Amino acid sequence: MSESTHESAPGGSAFAQLGNLFVAPSQALDYALEHAKMWWLPFAIVLGLQLILGIWIAVTINIDVLHAMMAQAMAQTNPEQAQQTMEVLSQHGRGFFMLMSIVGVIVLGIGEVIFALYLFLADKLFSAANRGFGKWFSFTAWTWLPLAIAIIISGIVWALSSHATGMPTDPTSLNALLFHLESGDFGFSAARFSILQFWIIGLVAFGLKRWCGHSWGKATVIALVPYIVYYGLQLLI
Repeated sequence: MSESTHESAPGGSAFAQLGNLFVAPSQALDYALEHAKMWWLPFAIVLGLQLILGIWIAVTINIDVLHAMMAQAMAQTNPEQAQQTMEVLSQHGRGFFMLMSIVGVIVLGIGEVIFALYLFLADKLFSAANRGFGKWFSFTAWTWLPLAIAIIISGIVWALSSHATGMPTDPTSLNALLFHLESGDFGFSAARFSILQFWIIGLVAFGLKRWCGHSWGKATVIALVPYIVYYGLQLLI
């Protein structure tokens, strides 16, 4: 397939593509290319679910237990800042966690923008086609939709928990499934890599092959580079 043509025109509504992304990704990615202005739908779903989960956790978490756990952890890793942090938590309580939930959503949104910018620049470097940033942001919003599944799973796990064990962890992360590292352990940040990210990487590689005509090898390398850089830096922190 050439860079400027597709095997078939994308059909169905934007809401239909939400399902197609999981069962017929080629149709969903063609739709993302032809209807770039619909980026807001998958983007809003992922960020909206993340915000709902964050606020729900902030409202239901056992603050006293969390304070005790954080105080113990920070006393071991950063005793100079522990007292100041505990004072902030004591003064603002759940409001602090709600604020952190909002910040987390903003960071996630910025992450999608940065990833789209990376793909846009890679496209300029490796392709002669004229695809603007908006199309790559649409591409990113759709290919990152599996994050919604991780958020939903986290919500189910939180609903079934006692809410008395401190901050929840992502049940789809390698740390939760395999490593069980504690905060402060070497590799803890990198171990938060979710197994659903493999799905996203696969979608990105498939989309790059379909949109740009790259080989599987080239598309996979382009898809992997941001993850290698990000999690490589996490190992060094």
